[in-house]
Amino acid sequence: MAYEKLFTPGRIGPLTIRNRAVMSPMGTDFADTNGNASPRLIAYYAERAKGGIGLIINEYTGVDDVDSIPTQHNLRMAQDYNVKAAEELTETVHIYGAKIFAQLHHGGATSKSAFTGRQNLSPSGVPMTPAGEVPREMTLEDIKRVQDKFIAAAVRCKKAGYDGVELHAAHGYLMTQFLSEYYNRRTDQYGGSLENRCRFIDEVIAGIRAKLGNYPISVRICGDEMTDHPGFWNLEGGLAIARHLEAQGIDCINISNGSSWNGNANCEPFSYTPGWKKHVAKAFKEALSIPVIATNTIKDPDFAEQLLEEGVSDFVALGRSQFADPEFMNKAKAGHPEKIRNCIGCMYCRERLLGGAMPVQCSLNPRLGREYRYRWQDLQKNGAGRPVVVVGGGPGGLECAIILAKRGFAVTMLEKSATLGGTLNIAKLPPFKANIQGTIDVLALEAREAGVDIRLNTEATPELVKSMAPVGVFLAVGAPPVVPKSIPGIEKAVLAEDVILGKAQCQGDVALIGTGLTGLECAEMVLEQGHKLTMVEMNPTVGQGIYNVVFNDIMSRITPHSPEILASHKLTAVTDSGAEVADLTTGGTKTLAADTVVLALGTRNQAPLAAEFEAAGFPTILVGSAETPGRIAGAVRGGFEKAWTFAAE
Repeated sequence: MAYEKLFTPGRIGPLTIRNRAVMSPMGTDFADTNGNASPRLIAYYAERAKGGIGLIINEYTGVDDVDSIPTQHNLRMAQDYNVKAAEELTETVHIYGAKIFAQLHHGGATSKSAFTGRQNLSPSGVPMTPAGEVPREMTLEDIKRVQDKFIAAAVRCKKAGYDGVELHAAHGYLMTQFLSEYYNRRTDQYGGSLENRCRFIDEVIAGIRAKLGNYPISVRICGDEMTDHPGFWNLEGGLAIARHLEAQGIDCINISNGSSWNGNANCEPFSYTPGWKKHVAKAFKEALSIPVIATNTIKDPDFAEQLLEEGVSDFVALGRSQFADPEFMNKAKAGHPEKIRNCIGCMYCRERLLGGAMPVQCSLNPRLGREYRYRWQDLQKNGAGRPVVVVGGGPGGLECAIILAKRGFAVTMLEKSATLGGTLNIAKLPPFKANIQGTIDVLALEAREAGVDIRLNTEATPELVKSMAPVGVFLAVGAPPVVPKSIPGIEKAVLAEDVILGKAQCQGDVALIGTGLTGLECAEMVLEQGHKLTMVEMNPTVGQGIYNVVFNDIMSRITPHSPEILASHKLTAVTDSGAEVADLTTGGTKTLAADTVVLALGTRNQAPLAAEFEAAGFPTILVGSAETPGRIAGAVRGGFEKAWTFAAE
């Protein structure tokens, strides 16, 4: 596909954008503690500019470091000292031909009083959630002070070389709170009617225009908050706000969805179909004359082109797609969409940032946020054709082989099965996860193009490996499932991964032991097959350690089947008629009638196998889950790091 629409230049106010792809603003926590653009953050954005994106709208950028500190590492333009590093950021982005806006942000009631030491501000003192922290209602003096901070931040942005600014009026932050009938219950000129609720942002827009003239201003709003509760707006309400803002002279509007109560409509997990909310963006495109930017869960350039052809929006917003592959646009332009590492919607990035208050990472891109440390120009290409062996063709092994081959080693990959992918071949089978096949395909393609000699149906033995005389052996053989031999009758049980693969068929009533991610995905499949299910978990709750967004998404499909859940219970025996479990709370025992007992007890590392190869005289390195059982992110990251730092003797 030529992607004619995608690569047609577009305009926002006086600004020409080289194509129709906009990088969505996404938090990273890469800034320093003063809110300055750090070398880490600058390298991250430079990689996306270099990758061909037309416009970057950088992450939420604080205008106030007194009453609005959402994290200790959020980017800010609240002080004059923030300008210097911001100029370095904008100049670096401009080198590669992209434009950049700063998204100006105030958290209002979403701020963290633990960081500010002050009660949060809001239009009406309404907490973000009914049980949340109660903020302070803003006085007229507060309103003027915060508005001035938005305007001053915009002035700093222009001074720093930003091509425009975006006002963040989405996702429950301060400007949203003023627009909202739920959060804004004021009776003065800033509350009540639509015009009054828009007054706060209107006066900021007018203030920026007075200071900066024809300087591009975008506003981001949620087109439809998709929240079934009085006071949250629907599509009709979003359109009314947008028409009002257009009349204030803004240059474009950036459409997201959802609310502070419904984050999944903004950043959705893998079960959502790309384009499920495109009707919202199209309604704005048809109602407005200014350009519309919109997110639509875009994972590949074909879909981006389709949205533009359908007239859904003027610009397509690429969010997590830019995390997974900064070269998305360059690969599309070169006519090689098959080489793009497409986002799989696993939510690991959001889990890190929102669930763990840690800098963002990506399951498929081990360099995300570490571009400054792992610069391609610094990769030591000193392999000199020396042989290395990678055992296992899963994500960790493939990533490891790719980097080793780029370093100039002669890489042989030994995979005992008939296909590449390792445990991804299990992960792709539960409902809504078929897109993981694309990850297998792109990693396999990269490995072959790098010159990796891939040998399928070949089990690695010390004797075979010895014949290759490698200078290093990388064991990326995954993590085998835990099967406690000490439990009587354990041999009567089947493994969850075999159920998912179709190697084991469940009969009658099923007892599932273990409710990690694999266990829950197995449970979903078993229930869809019509089996009665009992879920047994040693922890006090099921799904411990699973990011709440992913957990809630899976449980939304499990719960309607009404499985029996036994938390704080431990398997003690498998019998011909079911299972025996111990109640860890009371010390009692219980007999479960089941025709099939399924084990999902986690995995273990491959240290014993590594010892075998070491004993045979090979420098042996465990990779990914073989070293530390985990998820795709750990496997890919481990493969990358072990290959990058390998020093052959």
